[in-house]
Amino acid sequence: MEAYESIINKMNSMLDEIQYNIEHNIKSKELINEELNKIIKIAIDTKDFFKKIYYEQKQEIILEEITEGDANIIFSKLTECIARGAFLKSIILTSDYTQKC
Repeated sequence: MEAYESIINKMNSMLDEIQYNIEHNIKSKELINEELNKIIKIAIDTKDFFKKIYYEQKQEIILEEITEGDANIIFSKLTECIARGAFLKSIILTSDYTQKC
C-alpha cells in the first residue's frame, strides 16, 4: 500500500509543479506537454498493473496486504491523477499559452 501511496504522492507533486508552471507561464508549451505525457503514462501503467494484480489475478500476497477498500482508494486516486493530467493537458493544448520571456 505504501508503495502505491508514494507513487501517487509523487505524481500529485509533479502535477502541482506543472500547474504552477502553467499558471506562471514558466515553461514552454512543448516542455509542459512532454512532462504531462510522461506523468499520464506512469499513472496509466501503474493503474493497469495494479488492476491486473489486485482485481484480475487476485495475487494472494497483494490481497493479504491491501483490503478491498484500500484497493478501491488506490484505484480511484490513480484515476484522479490521470484525469488531472488530462485536464492540465487540455489547458495547454486549447489555450493561447505562451511562456514569458
